[in-house]
Amino acid sequence: MPSHKIIIDTDPGQDDAIAILLALASPEEIDLLGIVTVAGNVPLALTSRNALMLCELAKKPDTKVFAGCSRPLVRPLVTAEHVHGKTGLDGADLPEPTISLQKQHGVDWTIETLLAAEDNSINICCLAPLTNLAMAMVNAPEFLP
Repeated sequence: MPSHKIIIDTDPGQDDAIAILLALASPEEIDLLGIVTVAGNVPLALTSRNALMLCELAKKPDTKVFAGCSRPLVRPLVTAEHVHGKTGLDGADLPEPTISLQKQHGVDWTIETLLAAEDNSINICCLAPLTNLAMAMVNAPEFLP
C-alpha cells in the first residue's frame, strides 16, 4: 500500500518530466491522485499534452490529468521555450497522446480532493508556477489545513 498520497502540480518541460516519470514508476511508495497542469515552461495546451504523453510513456494511462490555469494571476505569461524547446519536451520523440484530459478544471478538482481528505493526508508537489495553488487558496481557503 503506498504511503504517500500526492497531487503533482506541474508545467511539464524536460525537468518536470523526470519527476513525473519517477512518481509514476513508484506505486509502492506514492499514490499519485492526479496531475494538474499549468502554463509555465510552455503554454497550458502544451503542458497538458506533455503530461498526457508522459502518462502513456510510463504505461499509466489511467492517471488523471487536469488542465489548470492558462496564465499567471497578475502578470503576462512568460514561457521558457528557449530552454525546453517550443513543445516543452523538444528532443523526445513521443507519439501524440491517445488519452484525454479530465473535464473538470484542475483547481476545482484539487479543492474538492483536499476538502474530502483528512487534514495533512495529501501532499501537493508543486513543480511549476504556483498559479493553481494560489487560485485554490483564493477560491477555497478552507482547504489549507
